[in-house]
Amino acid sequence: MNLNIAICDDDTNDIAIMKKNILQYTIETDNNIVVSSYFSASDILSDYKNHLYQIVLLDIEMPDINGMELARQLRDMDDDLLIIFTTSYPEYMHESFEVQPFQFITKPVDYTAIYKLFNNIIKKLYRNSKSIVIIDTDGEKNFVPLSDLLYISSMKENKLHLRYQLTDRALISKGTLSEAEKRLSSHGFVSPSRGFLVNLHQIRSITSTRLLLNNGFELPISRRRSKELQNIYSQHIINIL
Repeated sequence: MNLNIAICDDDTNDIAIMKKNILQYTIETDNNIVVSSYFSASDILSDYKNHLYQIVLLDIEMPDINGMELARQLRDMDDDLLIIFTTSYPEYMHESFEVQPFQFITKPVDYTAIYKLFNNIIKKLYRNSKSIVIIDTDGEKNFVPLSDLLYISSMKENKLHLRYQLTDRALISKGTLSEAEKRLSSHGFVSPSRGFLVNLHQIRSITSTRLLLNNGFELPISRRRSKELQNIYSQHIINIL
């Protein structure tokens, strides 16, 4: 599994130990974990939006902004971020609950703690992968909740690329619509017409020729697919009632 993580700690020795243990874990388990290091809360806050890490390991006792306040600000930016506190003071554990940390580990962080931590993280991410699609845009992996994906369309100007229309933006990635349909048909994605794959959960209403999405977008329905799609959508509504 590919993981992009950050460590924020004002103690360079603690960071070195954690990075060494994480490297050992990647070698033993054949996972790809990219680690970035920050020595202050202000550094990671200014750089966070450039990376959107999946996981952060935060020291609580830091001089400028402590780890607890840092976690609050990171949580405001990313609801899905996995926050792990590392500290020599376990009495902070109760206070940490409000930012919904994934785990709380005490220093010094040895290899056993790292091994258990990342095993638990990978198990959680595999369980959640059923509701996430990974969209690769020029080598950058975007972990997108399926609930945020409205539809996928093929691109006339480049048949080997797809446009993923999200609720707040669009992403372009290599691939074909048939490949996307194989991956997503079991998650409620259907083809209303040639060149489109739509998320049933994002349909507000449907007619014989058009469907209206929750954000106001309209997509065409082919005559050949009209009756079948209306039946599929009707069954979908029944299932969620």
